[in-house]
Amino acid sequence: MDYEIVMPQLSASMEEGRLVNWKVHPGDSVKAGDVIAEVESDKAVMDVQSFKDGTVKELKVSEGESVPVGSVIAVLQTEGGKEAPEKEKKEEPEAVHEAPKSAPPKKEKPRKKEEAPESVVEELFGGASASKESKTGPTTEKRAAVSAGEASPKARALAAGYAIDIEALQKEGSLPLPAHEEDIKEWYLRRRFTPKALKLVRLYALDPAIFDKAGKIGEEDVEKYVKEHEIPLPKPVSTMKKAIISTVEEAAKKPVYHIFDRIDAALLKIYENRELTYTVWFLKLFAEAMMKHEGFRTTLKDEKLFVWPNASISLAIADGEDLYAAVFKDLNRKSVEEISAALAEMKRKIASKRVRPEDLAGSTFGLSNLGMTGIERFDAMINRDDSAIAAIGAEVDGRISVTLTVDHRVVNGLQAALFMESLKTLAVDRRFFERAKEGGD
Repeated sequence: MDYEIVMPQLSASMEEGRLVNWKVHPGDSVKAGDVIAEVESDKAVMDVQSFKDGTVKELKVSEGESVPVGSVIAVLQTEGGKEAPEKEKKEEPEAVHEAPKSAPPKKEKPRKKEEAPESVVEELFGGASASKESKTGPTTEKRAAVSAGEASPKARALAAGYAIDIEALQKEGSLPLPAHEEDIKEWYLRRRFTPKALKLVRLYALDPAIFDKAGKIGEEDVEKYVKEHEIPLPKPVSTMKKAIISTVEEAAKKPVYHIFDRIDAALLKIYENRELTYTVWFLKLFAEAMMKHEGFRTTLKDEKLFVWPNASISLAIADGEDLYAAVFKDLNRKSVEEISAALAEMKRKIASKRVRPEDLAGSTFGLSNLGMTGIERFDAMINRDDSAIAAIGAEVDGRISVTLTVDHRVVNGLQAALFMESLKTLAVDRRFFERAKEGGD
């Protein structure tokens, strides 16, 4: 019997997932517990397992494609039953079959007489323009003569407009059995466009009918059209990008205020090295300050404030166009060496797309460091559940700018000012730096 594997819901906020890559192919045997695919949710890339033994019958979603949660992504053939009925398949042949004589006659809508279109391009792609080739096509008599072959009525009608011999093309393998409307369109596109040109047409979502040049249309023709008509390149929004959009939209709703100050960088410069970077030290500095000010270890949910016992910080880490709010937990209990190792491991996870939802949850405070880019000062947006975030700028004249964005519902202005004062004090305390190497509270 057929066993359907669906797109799982990997987090409470996940509405759709992107199929990153398949680990199996049609015909492969799988066991319960085998990983069959990798799926990207709104938070991370996760493995999808099979819960039954069987043989891969069909992969319904292509790599890179996004589908809603609950959509069937694969079908397994398992033992103990017959194959699923044909009506469950995604696409059915459009060929008309005569009903058995014993069956009652079915009422069918009257069919229009199949006529060859005046313009092949207009018929196929909506009529933006008609190609010269199609306007001077074969006569109706010849078209009807070459529309034989195993095909659906729509495919046969379109083939007649092209003067295409379906049967001959099927014999040579250029068309499938049976041929459908989309197969005829694809054949036409491959005939009219070079492979690179066709790729560009699809990339820019162009109407093929706009190209009325006689002969083969090349890559340069499409590029010229795109530039002359200022056609933008449409880019799909990735699952991760949608999650980022959702997070910043939620952050924009929070009633926030900003506090700006500078901290002394003298000791940071002394203790900073290749492994113990400014970012590592800032994670430890802010964790220490958070332990002195519980408002920055507090979250607001369902009209209740929750004060957490340890300092957990979400750090903004960019990977191309994607942005992760990677969470480092219980930093008050870790040494800077342990924090450095955790940061390196998180970067490896991000680079290999192996981040899990638990890697992005559990923080109360955020940190974004753009100082290495030379930016002196900027504002950052608070992560979904955090009460505040610190934006770290570049060092100028021995001082580093820090801008706090604070949720006013959780932390008031005086509390934020005292927090900043504690941070400045820690930054010039050599005992803190020595103690931070050992870990502990």
